Amino acid sequence: MSADSENGQDIESIPGFQDVNTFTQQALKSVVQATRVSNNLPAAGDDYDYYSSFQGVRDILDIEGKRVLNIIQNVLRYHNVKGHMTSSSDATDLEDKFDVLMDANDHILEKAGSFLDESAGMKKKEDLIIATATPKVKQISTASWNKKSTGSPSISEYKLLTARNIQRPQLKFRDKIDNENRPFVPRITEKPNALLSLQESLKLPEDISPEMIDDPDFLYPHPYKYELSVFKPTERQLQATEPTKPPLIADTPVTVVTTVTELQTVLDKLRKEEILAVDLEHHSYRTFQGITCLMQISTVTEDFLIDTLSLRNDLSPLNEIFTNPAVVKVFHGADSDIDWLQRDLGLYVVNMFDTGQAARVLNHSRFSLAYLMEYYCDVIADKQYQLADWRIRPLPAELIKYAREDTHYLLYIYHRIKQELIARGNDQKNLLMSVLQRSNDICAKVYKKPVFKQDTYLELYKKSKKIFNSRQLQALQKLYQWRDKLARVEDESTGYVLPNHMLLQIAEILPREQQGIFACCNPIPPLVRQFLPELHNFILEARESPLLKVSLPQGKKPSSYQHPKYDPDHLLNCPHDVSHMSVSVKLPTVADVTMVTKSSMLYGTNNSGLTVRVKASPSLTAFGDKKEKGVMTKGQRIAAALASSFLSPFTMFLPDDGTTTAESEAQSLGSWKLKKNTVKRKERSPSPPKGPPPKKLKPDPTPEQTELSIREMSAQKKQQDRQKEENINLRINDDNKPKKKKKKKDKREKREDAEFAAFDYSQADKNIFLGGEGKKKAQNIFNPYAASGSKGNQKVGRSKQSLFVTIF
Repeated sequence: MSADSENGQDIESIPGFQDVNTFTQQALKSVVQATRVSNNLPAAGDDYDYYSSFQGVRDILDIEGKRVLNIIQNVLRYHNVKGHMTSSSDATDLEDKFDVLMDANDHILEKAGSFLDESAGMKKKEDLIIATATPKVKQISTASWNKKSTGSPSISEYKLLTARNIQRPQLKFRDKIDNENRPFVPRITEKPNALLSLQESLKLPEDISPEMIDDPDFLYPHPYKYELSVFKPTERQLQATEPTKPPLIADTPVTVVTTVTELQTVLDKLRKEEILAVDLEHHSYRTFQGITCLMQISTVTEDFLIDTLSLRNDLSPLNEIFTNPAVVKVFHGADSDIDWLQRDLGLYVVNMFDTGQAARVLNHSRFSLAYLMEYYCDVIADKQYQLADWRIRPLPAELIKYAREDTHYLLYIYHRIKQELIARGNDQKNLLMSVLQRSNDICAKVYKKPVFKQDTYLELYKKSKKIFNSRQLQALQKLYQWRDKLARVEDESTGYVLPNHMLLQIAEILPREQQGIFACCNPIPPLVRQFLPELHNFILEARESPLLKVSLPQGKKPSSYQHPKYDPDHLLNCPHDVSHMSVSVKLPTVADVTMVTKSSMLYGTNNSGLTVRVKASPSLTAFGDKKEKGVMTKGQRIAAALASSFLSPFTMFLPDDGTTTAESEAQSLGSWKLKKNTVKRKERSPSPPKGPPPKKLKPDPTPEQTELSIREMSAQKKQQDRQKEENINLRINDDNKPKKKKKKKDKREKREDAEFAAFDYSQADKNIFLGGEGKKKAQNIFNPYAASGSKGNQKVGRSKQSLFVTIF
């Protein structure tokens, strides 16, 4: 039992304390029970994959997931935190939702800490603020046979260490930061270890015009481009050395450098070393381009922490060591470090070894520094302060320890990796040379400032996967342009001026009132509150603009040679795989047809290409050639191989050259003809069809008939038609007699009663063969049924005429 010493009153005697205590115990009991039940759920792995294959389980998971999101939404609403976690349209992606949760956690933790301090009677610290953030881990689906059966995945927590009322370090810089939309100009003023003078190194080509220099995409030459191009590692650097395990951080001295005098002392020590480990700490939230806040340099016996904020303009003497080709500078993941050194400090590096590139060459499972420390040094790195604000001065003990770990073990990792590269490589040390070449290419990079163009906002629009009309796109463009301009002037990041998810939400909703803009932002950025009228004018202009059809420019797709998924030298590359290439094939006509396919693309060779040509007058007939069956010439074998490789979906051409000499083989690729192909007829059903008996089908042409020419076949067809006409003329007189139309029943009866009488052809009227009057007389085509007037006869005549037209 606790008592209040000042009032002399038991805390349990306070009215309502028992109710609060009971409620707290019940809440704790419910939380423990819920945690125990959640642990019984299928863990990520085989169990989860198995149960999620059932539709009922998936439905329950979806329902419970929505219910949890609703609970989170209610918690945010209770603490006056405006953010929509249930609607996917209010947050562009998981990162934006994570930002909303981060803001809510900051607000809730600050309020909870304030209440706890007040209840304990303690004064809250005002110097540092520490908040814990747990990122959401993406579930990676893998096969069950190669997945380890682990429990709940380990999630690392990040502590957001910052401070209140940090004075902006940019205000103390001697030179103003250039955030203009112009190319970056190198800051270097002296060039130690030079093989080519600084003036000659920075000299622009003669074809560079002043307009090109003003282009934001223009890049000035690298001051040490020539030195990097002729760099060769030393013999000692190419030999393996036995590493010594580094001492503990607590047993290693550390020097924090904040003045020029201390810097000179450190430089004297570094000049005696042959290998250095270097790393940088950076801040990018309260500045447009970013600020290098701290530099860590470690030797075998000592660690150095250089304050790059206070010594920003005094670190040029480090170029004497960083550009010395005899000193090895060990970095890890130096892509960003090289840019930061050039942009803020005017420093350049020659002879660098990047352990991140070495981990890639050795095919490690991960490439992070924390993994290499655990793999080679058996040290688990503490990365919880990875999101700390490195502008804090003086540096807390937690940040000093974190910064030292990045370089303290890096030299030992370098020696271990170099041993492994030499052991796995050949006699020429190909793996080690590959890492050195990659590191050298990183050193040759030139920093480029963020570029703004009129259509840059479309990148954000496409990434958000939203669908805007012309008004919303106009508002998005205006807001994006305003944010970029203000961020450059105020030297603030675009995320601080107006985050992306807030920008998209304002452009999507287009609020009428100024308070509607505040409703789209939580928390409200200070610069948005300051420039609210200007933002509101952008929204009103967009709302009053007419609706137009939206047509976005289409991006250029990579060609088949630039396709990232295609590798002609890969072992799994199939020479017949044409999925990454677009082939346009024209069918052969009487004119010349040329089809060119890139053989180097299909077969992974260096041949210029394969060309198939068709003669202007190919020697072919409609019924094939007269060559001997079963014999395939050299050209035909080549064409068959092509047909089996990549031309199988298209029409195939076969050479008609039967010679086998070298000259004929060369000509066979220039003379091609259509491949003979027979049409397969459908098999008839054995049961006879219903209705009238079908007409007899003509048999397929015999091989002897296929040898006939087109003229012989047409002459034979005409002769058969004449015979048909003679047979039809014999029945003309019967059809010309006038007959009365009667019912079918009476007609049959009359025919049964009538006697058969032979027709007397001597009494036939021969004038019917001369045609009729008027237009019919002018016709030259003979129609024996024109005068009969019988529908059946006209039908027969029309069928005859159609047959005549079909033949000719």
